[in-house]
Amino acid sequence: MPLRHVLALLLLIVSPLILIGWFGTATLARQQQQQREQLQQLFAGRLRDLSSNLRPIAQRYETELGDQLRKAERDLNRLAELRRSTPIARSVLLVDRDGRLIYPRKPVIDATSETLWYAALSELARGRPIGEQEEALGLNSDSQSSSSIKGVVPQTRIVQFPKAPSSNDLSNSDTRWQSWFHEDGLQLVLWLPRSDQTATGIVLERGRWMADLVEALPATSADESGRYELRDSTDRTVYRWGDSNETNAPIQPLATIRMEAPWNGWRLIYTPSTDASPGWLADGTVPLLATLLALATTLLLLGAYVLTTIRRQMALAQQRVSFASHVSHELRTPLTNIRLYAELAKRDLDSESTSSSDEPNQRRLLERLDVIEEESQRLSRLVTGVLDMVSGKGKLRPTIEAPDQIIRRVVESFAPAFESLEIKTELELNADQAISIDTDVIELVLVNLLSNVEKYAASGKRVTLTSSQTANLITIDVIDEGPGITKSEAKRIFEPFERLDDSLSAPAGTGLGLAIARNAARRHGGELNWIPSESGSHFRFTLLPVNPTSDRVSSPPTEPS
Repeated sequence: MPLRHVLALLLLIVSPLILIGWFGTATLARQQQQQREQLQQLFAGRLRDLSSNLRPIAQRYETELGDQLRKAERDLNRLAELRRSTPIARSVLLVDRDGRLIYPRKPVIDATSETLWYAALSELARGRPIGEQEEALGLNSDSQSSSSIKGVVPQTRIVQFPKAPSSNDLSNSDTRWQSWFHEDGLQLVLWLPRSDQTATGIVLERGRWMADLVEALPATSADESGRYELRDSTDRTVYRWGDSNETNAPIQPLATIRMEAPWNGWRLIYTPSTDASPGWLADGTVPLLATLLALATTLLLLGAYVLTTIRRQMALAQQRVSFASHVSHELRTPLTNIRLYAELAKRDLDSESTSSSDEPNQRRLLERLDVIEEESQRLSRLVTGVLDMVSGKGKLRPTIEAPDQIIRRVVESFAPAFESLEIKTELELNADQAISIDTDVIELVLVNLLSNVEKYAASGKRVTLTSSQTANLITIDVIDEGPGITKSEAKRIFEPFERLDDSLSAPAGTGLGLAIARNAARRHGGELNWIPSESGSHFRFTLLPVNPTSDRVSSPPTEPS
């Protein structure tokens, strides 16, 4: 197949495959992204439900501790008692309007830990929420204060939860949460700001409220395909439940939400046990590859069929275009003989008028006229054979004659040419019984075979014709001693327009002779085959007798079983 045809076929296959593959890949990626987003929304909803379940803990702290702060008011003894009687209270604070820490008092004993803690509380007091005035001044939940104490960097974040009004004089005051990052992480402070800009507050024991959080979270999960985690602001895992199996390959969390106040900076995270994206067996990759493979196969077969059809049509068109010129070469031989013998007959007629003996001239003239007649018949048979080969049809015209008589007649017509080329003819004929056969078919086949001997096997100087006959089969062999034909060449010699030698020095011809001869033999119920031989060429021609009543060949006899 020419390279340009191969490139065209590849272009025909690759172009749609690239487009369909790109579209399919984009579609799969979009579907995978949508599936991941749906999973993220699903598990984010579950995490929000968990976060909502923790809100009552903060509300309970506000209610219980807020009531205790209201009862204690600014009484130092009550505040001290509140500290002793409330396990979750790590420290109770009282701050004046200027932000000075009134309670707890500064440690008398110079203990490093207590001194540092007092300094941190003092810094915390200066960043306390101060009620309505703070909001008027534009302070918000992101306000921060830096510590002047070495090693202490407190950060504050204030979130207000409105409370139902009470009947005492603090009915207009609300508790406020303050997120304070100190020591090992988040510290929770619940403040009760007052209208005179003073405030009381409680620093919650970190271990206590963390235990309350863990107790409110599930111990196990019905979804065993992943694990849930509670992480603090430093990204340390505080609590984990669900699938506990660790994987070697890190897996990115599928859903993450930030917890509500007062646990600012903390997160709930869901991580699947395996990659949440569907595998290549479930994400449509296999159907896509199968579709592309089927499409490539279909396009390949279609392209091969189209190219084969085009090549066949082009070859057929080329054959039809060159048919007339090729046939003209094939017709040249009988026309040349007709012209030659016509000129000889004319010369004989001219010499007859001056010759005294008329009988030898007349006999010679009759012989040459016979040759002209035979060559004319040969030309007619050749044209008929070409037409029969092109149309695929042909009607047999049977006559009663012995096959050997036909063979001798054809050989005699080639006698002048063979004599000039010094080709000896040997006949071993054993088919002398007259039967119903189409003499034109036999002559057409023999003329083609002997014409090939004249053109291509003259160097062998010998041609042998043998014949045999049975009740239902005639066999004729034509054997020469020329260059011969190889097995690889024998596969092509019966193809129309096929020539073994197309060089300029090769004899003129079309490559139609053997194709016409085989077609004629098959119309007569026989066959024309090439027989392998050590030297020269050997062709065997078989045919069946014709039924005179139906103009059809007789069926060969069946062998007894």
